[in-house]
Amino acid sequence: MMPRAPVVLALLIAAPALHAGSGLERVRPATASAGLAQDMPQATWPKPDRFWYRRALQGGNVWIVVDARYGVREPLFDHQRLATELNLKSGSAFTPLTLPFADPDARFVMKYDGSNAYVQEGARAIEFVLYGYQWRCDLDNKWDWNKVPPTDYECRAREPVAPQSAPSAAPGPAGAVPSPDGRREAFVTGHNVAIRRPAAADAVSMLSTDGTAEFPYEPGSLAWSGDGRAVTAYRVHRDVFRSDSMTGRVADMVVHGEWAVPERIDRR
Repeated sequence: MMPRAPVVLALLIAAPALHAGSGLERVRPATASAGLAQDMPQATWPKPDRFWYRRALQGGNVWIVVDARYGVREPLFDHQRLATELNLKSGSAFTPLTLPFADPDARFVMKYDGSNAYVQEGARAIEFVLYGYQWRCDLDNKWDWNKVPPTDYECRAREPVAPQSAPSAAPGPAGAVPSPDGRREAFVTGHNVAIRRPAAADAVSMLSTDGTAEFPYEPGSLAWSGDGRAVTAYRVHRDVFRSDSMTGRVADMVVHGEWAVPERIDRR
């Protein structure tokens, strides 16, 4: 039987409201004076044109997604709705700010692999480990008006996870990305985009030169064109992660680059 945390009837009564589309008016960013880490958030790119990151706040965390193509930032999910659904299914008492995904042992992953009658493909879902079980929450279901409160989120525990066989942690920054024919690979070095032949790692051609430590190209955004003749990537300013806002346009801080791939790769 799945382990269950004590059920708390008054779910989220004292929790600050934190709905998708809201800002941070009711929560405070974490500060060094509060003894909280001030590390720069790590971007995770589930797609080459979309990334999410976790922002530490006073009292917990929020998860934010950026649509790099359109330069728009918003909550990764409705924190309040997800906390309510997860509490009902797990018997827990999570608040919108204390969702159990920040711990590396949770193995939190955002996916776009769902499908249903309303979203044919690419429906959003999250997967994570909780109480020794693998969980999945689908986030784009049909609204269920019979639930209290109504929701379009559906969380369920799946198979148990043995400690020695826990799923590997979500990948960090992406490495080299091979071309469609496998003859070249694109990667980020010195904050800029370059290509090389896998068999000749010392032969490198730089495609970009405008990447900096403050405004670097993101390895997770690297992508090849279908014919292998071009490489694209996004440059993301560090101020995206420093901002206290959860919503709004960030197009001036997320810049798309595209380069034709040279036939010849230089030696350095």
